[in-house]
Amino acid sequence: MRYFPAMDTIGVVLLPGSRLFDFAVVNEVWGIDRTDSCVPRHRLRICGAGPVALHPAGLAEPSHDLTGLSECDLVVVLGRADPLAEVSAEAVAALRSAHDRGAVVASLCSGSFTLAAAGLLDGRCATTHWRLLDDLAQTAPGAVVVRDVLFTDDGGVHTSAGVVGGLDLCLHLVRSRDGAQVAAQLARRLVMPPVREGGQAQYAETPVPTRPRRGDIASTVDWAMARLADPIGVPDLAAHAGLSERGFHRAFVEALGATPGRWLLMQRLRHAQRLLETSDLSVDRVAARSGLGTAANLRRRMRTELGTGPGAYRRTFRVGA
Repeated sequence: MRYFPAMDTIGVVLLPGSRLFDFAVVNEVWGIDRTDSCVPRHRLRICGAGPVALHPAGLAEPSHDLTGLSECDLVVVLGRADPLAEVSAEAVAALRSAHDRGAVVASLCSGSFTLAAAGLLDGRCATTHWRLLDDLAQTAPGAVVVRDVLFTDDGGVHTSAGVVGGLDLCLHLVRSRDGAQVAAQLARRLVMPPVREGGQAQYAETPVPTRPRRGDIASTVDWAMARLADPIGVPDLAAHAGLSERGFHRAFVEALGATPGRWLLMQRLRHAQRLLETSDLSVDRVAARSGLGTAANLRRRMRTELGTGPGAYRRTFRVGA
């Protein structure tokens, strides 16, 4: 996760055939005043050449033409009904200009094809809806297409998996700017988890079973969440579930789309983030309470996973700072 300067103005690129769901997601995240839940306000610009019929229904009217993107800190590209539809020269120029001057550029769902048309995916990791991954690889041969993630973050250019994956990316951008606490508050208002585990491969062929076939993974997850500060590891999780470590690993990945070791690490890091944001505990105490042991280990893990240390994170995201 990278940290960006203030995204005071968010621009939405409105092209013919833009998807209604993606348009609604951006407006839900940045277009509604939720300061009563301590979620900062942002200015939202809808930028396009004229009124656009949304897919599958609805009509959107731009508030600015495409030159309005020139003053946006974050530019969001919506998915389109026809991902391979032509992208106007004006839209390509506006996207390239926004990126060149340092704006963060993000695409939702099939909007990655628009970024590809603008040449912004060359040499970068990118993803899209799982049904379109092969098409994206052909359309953007210079990109590194990542198939089992909910979103990518590479050099100020972001892409998301299909449909609800766009909402995951938007929450990631909120978390990057405003901190985990604000993202959690917004997620609560949206009635969704702040961070979904795993990637989109779990959705490609068959849905994730509501109840794992082997072992009680759900109760083991609850058990572990209540004991993050304890020195528990994957063997302890497997023992609680009543499975061999190999069998537990398979069942856990099937249920959550992430390995148990990776899941446990990320839960501890998120708990450490919450403690840094909301308490005056020393870094040593935060490390102990989050189950990461020592301050040195906490610093190492945060720098590896988040790109920042606990001190800098607290100064940036401390609630009430």
